[in-house]
Amino acid sequence: MLTIAIAVLFALLIGLVVLFFNLLKPAGLPDEAGVDTEMTWVRSLYGFGPSAEEQLLSPSSVAIAPNGDIFVTDPIRARIMIFRPDGTFRRLLHTGAGGTGERQFIRPESLDIDTDGTVYIADSWANKIIVFDNDLEYVREWPVEVQARGVSVSDGKVYVLDVGRVLVFDIQGKKLAAFGKRGQAAGDLDAYQGITAADGKIYVADSYNKRLQQFGEDGKFAWAVPATQTARQVRAMSGQGPDSSASEALPDHRWQLPQDLVFDGSGRLVVVDAFGFEAVVVDPKTGKAQAAYGDFGRSDGQFYYPTSIDYDPRRDWFAVADTQNNRVQVIRIPGSGNPVLGATWRAVSSPFRYLAIPAILLLIVIVIALIAGRRVLSRPSEAAVGGVES
Repeated sequence: MLTIAIAVLFALLIGLVVLFFNLLKPAGLPDEAGVDTEMTWVRSLYGFGPSAEEQLLSPSSVAIAPNGDIFVTDPIRARIMIFRPDGTFRRLLHTGAGGTGERQFIRPESLDIDTDGTVYIADSWANKIIVFDNDLEYVREWPVEVQARGVSVSDGKVYVLDVGRVLVFDIQGKKLAAFGKRGQAAGDLDAYQGITAADGKIYVADSYNKRLQQFGEDGKFAWAVPATQTARQVRAMSGQGPDSSASEALPDHRWQLPQDLVFDGSGRLVVVDAFGFEAVVVDPKTGKAQAAYGDFGRSDGQFYYPTSIDYDPRRDWFAVADTQNNRVQVIRIPGSGNPVLGATWRAVSSPFRYLAIPAILLLIVIVIALIAGRRVLSRPSEAAVGGVES
């Protein structure tokens, strides 16, 4: 009996080791030797019904809530579609026919979601930021001087892209800082919606200048990549000289229209290039491109003018507003996840999680049985004890 119990325990331990190895294996790492270098398509989101009115039309921005819900702006129809992580439709966020009055938005161009689920929307036609709580109830709004193009929220601050400027507010709408001007020189901006911040640094996808820029919280210019004046690009385009905007890490990479950017679970910046039809991994310290994923097309896993990107650290995937394909694509790229968080999420979301408690209980029972059996075997028999006494 003891031998059988030991064999069962040994088999169970092997099974648990295999199970947890597969759960802990990073997403994107193939079973064969070597590292996967391909982007993985998860699903595409088109709308909540078959009719044209129920479909997305040129979605311009995407954001992922803490619970994994995917928010997508449908700006032409003045509404936001919300999908669950599994791709099923949850609800619409809209204000009737749209408008510029209080509690209304007319063109929700960009949005972001705070860690508590609060939704911040940049309305580019009403020139304001409008805020809804995690139950999608109206909270507040405040004006932006010229045009609210892009919005990002981080560490209690709301970062807004105006025309050529970065505006910084607290979450109540009080302006804390403003810097920048529209132009082409280093530190100038001609961007639309791509802004994010982390660790006291502000990053901008400077779309029409075909570059990325980093600033301090005080607006102090840090770097621009490519670190060239636009005049050099003009000379290159006119055939008067080379365009040196290529990354040192990706020698053939050149920005076409970097539109939006987000940090992934590994601390890298991931930028969508609308005219490059790709998601580009960037070193946030240097601004240099490290890898690029995607190409032009209408099939799953291809892009046609992608304009926005956000990241879900729990599920280690990205949502991309694939604008001219009238959809959102959920994708994964190699190396994006935090290994510990990713393994934890895969463990709790795996179908094998239902076996965890019974397996643990069975293991405990077997261990108790082994201990009890060992004590019985090591105990002297009554006959032996009686013989010694006599």
